[in-house]
Amino acid sequence: MSAVSFQIEIHGGESDGALMRFRPGETLQGSVKITPVSDLLARHVHIRLLWYTEGRGDRDQAIVVEQDVFQGTLSEGVPAYYSFHFRLPDHPWSYAGHYVNIIWAIEASVDLALARDPHDQQPFVLSPD
Repeated sequence: MSAVSFQIEIHGGESDGALMRFRPGETLQGSVKITPVSDLLARHVHIRLLWYTEGRGDRDQAIVVEQDVFQGTLSEGVPAYYSFHFRLPDHPWSYAGHYVNIIWAIEASVDLALARDPHDQQPFVLSPD
């Protein structure tokens, strides 16, 4: 597995404990910093807006929007910066229940040939007032 450092920052929203909260229909924007430990040939660098469930039962997930922000070589120790913005959908809202949770997140991943794709996520809350 290739060692890659990710830093995902989400801008705007309102503080909701340790996470940022956004309302349906708002625009979420931010940036991703990717620093590889060695040179990597990235088939794609993707930034995704997604949600998934966790808890009891089957895990559901959906990629709402995906941006392909780079294809090429990521150089060892050289940070690469990518910005993103997504219009948030109306549902499903974030939910923390006894049996199931709905988690929204921004995910950054590097698509590598014949290797496990390194990735990281930054969760946030999608909820109306």
